[in-house]
Amino acid sequence: MSLTQQYDFDSIDAQLVANSPELPEMFASLLEVYRMKCQSEERQQETIQSLLDKLYGRKSEKSKYHPDQGLLLPELLEALIDEASDTFQISVAGPESADVADDKAKYDNTSESTAEIKPKRKGGHGRKKLPSHLERRVVERLDIDEPNCETCGEERSIIRIEKSERLNYIQAKVIVDVTEVVIRGPLPCACDDDVAKILRPELPSRPIDRGMPGVELLLSIVIGKFFYHLPHYRQATKTLKDAGINLPKQTLWDWTRKTAELLEPLWELMHRKLLMLEYLAADETTTPMVDRKRPGSPTKTTYLWQYYGFEDSAAPYTVFDFALTRAHTAPMAFLGAFSGTLLTDGYSAYRKLSNITHAGCMAHARRKFDEAMATSPVIASQAVALIAKLYQVEKECKSLDADSRRAVRRRESTGHLLRLRLFLEQEQHRVVPQSKISKAITYALNQWSDLCRFVDDGRLPIDNNAVEREMKAIATGRKNWLFFGSERGGRAAAVIYSVLASARRHDLDVWQYLGDILRRLADLKPGELETLLPDAWRREQEALSTPAVDQPSSAAA
Repeated sequence: MSLTQQYDFDSIDAQLVANSPELPEMFASLLEVYRMKCQSEERQQETIQSLLDKLYGRKSEKSKYHPDQGLLLPELLEALIDEASDTFQISVAGPESADVADDKAKYDNTSESTAEIKPKRKGGHGRKKLPSHLERRVVERLDIDEPNCETCGEERSIIRIEKSERLNYIQAKVIVDVTEVVIRGPLPCACDDDVAKILRPELPSRPIDRGMPGVELLLSIVIGKFFYHLPHYRQATKTLKDAGINLPKQTLWDWTRKTAELLEPLWELMHRKLLMLEYLAADETTTPMVDRKRPGSPTKTTYLWQYYGFEDSAAPYTVFDFALTRAHTAPMAFLGAFSGTLLTDGYSAYRKLSNITHAGCMAHARRKFDEAMATSPVIASQAVALIAKLYQVEKECKSLDADSRRAVRRRESTGHLLRLRLFLEQEQHRVVPQSKISKAITYALNQWSDLCRFVDDGRLPIDNNAVEREMKAIATGRKNWLFFGSERGGRAAAVIYSVLASARRHDLDVWQYLGDILRRLADLKPGELETLLPDAWRREQEALSTPAVDQPSSAAA
């Protein structure tokens, strides 16, 4: 029963109220109504401010607060640290071992030497030289009209030839490659038993058997859609049409699907190698798909799940998986028997995976405080400043090996995490429930053990930002091609995105890499699939481009 239903305020006399024994109860009820109204108005203001920030606010998550920024209540935090040092789950390490001491000395020496390096001076202004690898062609040669002497005819000597370069572009065009097959008739002699046989050579293997497109056209279509985000419709009606060929977009889709089928063995190999690692990162994003079973063929939400092998691992690949659901069944089906450490944003579906150690993303925790900055600037800025100290430690130990990084983290980051934990616990009961700052504090404390996982494992990064960077290609493409036409389309996109993202991570020329592996996958030899992985392919190309060193010949006996 509400307060207005319980008491008829219009008929209440002030004197009766003052003498009523129910006055304390009524006063308490009024205070509760006022408190709830204030909280409701504060949440509404947060919602309005959040929408305004999305429309007009800064989009960068780069911190405006220096990691050395002072705290508002440093004395209180230090006192809390002293009280909680015995019970806090991340304890400051005890006496250092000889290895840790060596690592500390090495780290300190590295920091001192780094501090002595002066910043490089910026280059001067002016136009940069055009890259040397670009093809040059002389389009004109300018000379004076009369280079010879008018009296005797002697030619003026050339002092030098000055060159001016301009960057130009040749419009793409479609050509027809013709393969001439020579068919031989019967032999005119009787030297062979097969003199009457008509012979013809075998046709080479092609990416699409008996298909019309050449490899370069396939590359243009596939890379155009999944690397440059050009939908098939735009390619068919604009790019290819302007180049002189009319092709329906369904034909482009059929060629894309067959290309994905050709690349699928490589996708499966990268998948198997990821599952052999000790630690992975994962994330997911939405992708609309046409639901042809419903009237009008509306779209429904499907998902691309990303699984990321870190740079220093044995499988530095990015593998996407298409799924109809965001439930735990999708990562469970992909990860199978994986039993290592999984770095995620804390989504509940990952919690249902068994035999997995979970690691949290500090960037997600920081982002929630950043979102609460407009409505709770004091608490949010303090939390962001404390998190910035953790990132300062990561910056300083970025170039160290895993063991040295772990030693530095345990020595430097442990105290910052302790201060952050105590600060959040102190403020948790002072904020308005369900407000942005309350949700940020609750998220950080609920994920606390996972957020601290990086301290005890030097191989783990502090956040999941590398995975989110790979998701940008999906987000950009989604704004252009809008949706998948079917489950087969989602599966094909996952395979192609995996190959292109992994190639981009290894700084490969995607045209050269994808063109080479498509030709070789069309006629795959036993044991050759391993050499088509991006890192193996890069090593192979570097070996081919490195000139062989002539060995000195041995003296004749």
